Amino acid sequence: MTTSAAEPRARESLFAKDARKLVWITLLCLFLQVLGQNWSAQPRLPGSTDVHELGFVQFEARPWIGWVLLTVGLAAAGFVVGVARRGAARWDQDRVLALGLAGVVGVTVLVWVLFIVQWQWVYWAVAHGDLHPFTIGDVSWSIQRLEGAP
Repeated sequence: MTTSAAEPRARESLFAKDARKLVWITLLCLFLQVLGQNWSAQPRLPGSTDVHELGFVQFEARPWIGWVLLTVGLAAAGFVVGVARRGAARWDQDRVLALGLAGVVGVTVLVWVLFIVQWQWVYWAVAHGDLHPFTIGDVSWSIQRLEGAP
């Protein structure tokens, strides 16, 4: 009687599992960053009232390649340093991957905080007379004056 048994597979290491999680979470964070970087605002020009509209300043934000490069760079650095630190007594590969992951999540949180702050900032700045407020990232603006406005 002959039996064929599949050869036992080596167990996947914790590092391989963590590296796969790092890739998936990085992709999720990049998606969330794109959502946080696509915003628009259209505050009214100073002097506008509910009865008499002078026009609008339109702001359009699009994803900025700088955030993408920083996020991917942190994930790649975490992986590469993690590979280099395999078997180390202190700052082993799992801790380094966790730090890389923390960097990726931290950049995503920063992108969302900047979205909220910038969105509020452009409304405040335009209401106080600054039609070209400072913004971070890929933000374009245009001024639309309504017909009949001085």
